[in-house]
Amino acid sequence: MDPLRSVIFVDGRNLWYNLREFRFQTESGKEVGRDYRLDEKHFCWGPFFAGVLQKFDELAGVNHRLLRAYWYNVESLTRFTRWDEGAVRILERHRAEYPELTEERIHELAEDWHRRQAENLRKARDEVYEEIQRKTNFLEFKYVGLAFVNAYNVSRLSTSGEGELQYAGTWKGEKGVDTGMAVDMVSKMKEYDVAILVSGDADFIPVVRYLKDNLKQVYQFSLARGVPPRITYLSAWLRSIVDVFAYFDEVELLSKYLDSKFRFPPEVRQAIESRIAELKG
Repeated sequence: MDPLRSVIFVDGRNLWYNLREFRFQTESGKEVGRDYRLDEKHFCWGPFFAGVLQKFDELAGVNHRLLRAYWYNVESLTRFTRWDEGAVRILERHRAEYPELTEERIHELAEDWHRRQAENLRKARDEVYEEIQRKTNFLEFKYVGLAFVNAYNVSRLSTSGEGELQYAGTWKGEKGVDTGMAVDMVSKMKEYDVAILVSGDADFIPVVRYLKDNLKQVYQFSLARGVPPRITYLSAWLRSIVDVFAYFDEVELLSKYLDSKFRFPPEVRQAIESRIAELKG
């Protein structure tokens, strides 16, 4: 039997949130006492995708051939718009604690936060995702949809050690990314036998059912904290409706797919090794 033609569809934001569940506390340097969280730049994605297919080879009892992996990220942010009423509300809530605040200063802080979010989005695309794509065969990044941010919904307002105000608005979610993924999953289905969904978003339930009704096989892949029998799946909401479900447990993820060339802070590297040893023990 020929290998099943397989396409991996990665929900980038969902994966990012899952990876950040793996965190290690620093004990020295500038980041002392802060959680060091893993993200996309810390992994070797070619071996990762090969490992995903190997899991499904074993579980389904057939071989799979990767045609391509599509990785979907948001394309841009909603535009910044000054909101006078929002600034007034923030001032009323925080003026006692921060007497130096004014409405105009709040507008400046909100606009600066929005600008930094847009810059971070651009840097991730130019410096992280392009590097991943350069290193990974059969991978294509796709940028669709908008990230909805509210610069006047304060998630953090504090002062730094130097007395500078630290301000953060709120990411409220994305619109259009899951739609873009679903459209591609349907429009390309004549070219593949198996769709492998790396996401746990319940919004994909309709497209999973549509593909199955058209006699396509649909798998879901997840990550997990811990190791069996004490294990916590991350984003496994589609598990009950897909044809096959598979995952990497924490030992597999950390021991096999971290980039050995990445320059982790020494205490973080030691914390990762200690965590692996703890789970194996």
